[in-house]
Amino acid sequence: MKQKKSNRQNSRKAFSLVEVMISLLLAGIIISISYILIDRTFKSLDRQKQSLDTLHEARYFLAMIERDLREMTRVIKLDTVFKENIFDKENGLFYSMEIEIPDRSEKSTGFTTVIYGFDGPLGYQDQPGTSKTIYRQEKGLTKKTLITKQLNFLKVFGTDGTVFRNRSQNEALESFRNYLRPHYYHPSNPVANGLNDLAKIRGIEVQLDMIEMLDSKKKPIKNRAFITRIYPRVLNAKNED
Repeated sequence: MKQKKSNRQNSRKAFSLVEVMISLLLAGIIISISYILIDRTFKSLDRQKQSLDTLHEARYFLAMIERDLREMTRVIKLDTVFKENIFDKENGLFYSMEIEIPDRSEKSTGFTTVIYGFDGPLGYQDQPGTSKTIYRQEKGLTKKTLITKQLNFLKVFGTDGTVFRNRSQNEALESFRNYLRPHYYHPSNPVANGLNDLAKIRGIEVQLDMIEMLDSKKKPIKNRAFITRIYPRVLNAKNED
């Protein structure tokens, strides 16, 4: 009898140990799965925040520059990279632009100037410890940064105000480039009757490329491009007279 009782006690102890081991195993699995799900959730939220930050800054910048360019009376200075090949990847890289616009201050009927500028490494090359920002500064006022992060590059082109046609399906790239070349500002435009005078700029093309998402190592994994052409009302009205 004593032997049987002892065997039953040992069996219950052994059974309890197995239960504990299984419980610990299940708890470990649940914790691991929970950690993976929480980690994925936080990564997803972080990427959504990156995307929203990109869209917010891009929309804010485009709203500001479009308003200024639509009211612009003249281009005073345009500092970009000028390449004879308009499809060159560096062509149009933006560094600064100064324009004249109506003074929006109360009771003013005159004009003022606005500078848009780029702060960052030459050629927009990513470098450790450096940032790429775009700012706006109205004459007599404080510089205001519009794009503070996740900028890939900004390109700005002056045009003669032509509304460009799209490239034909069977049209050679060189032919389409020859069609566009006279209408884009270049200080030494080699094309006959090509746009090479700042005073004759009647439109501005803006190409903004933002980094929408970064991976865990802060390397870009998705970009968002914004392209807009603005035709100043005042300049085009003068041009039509």
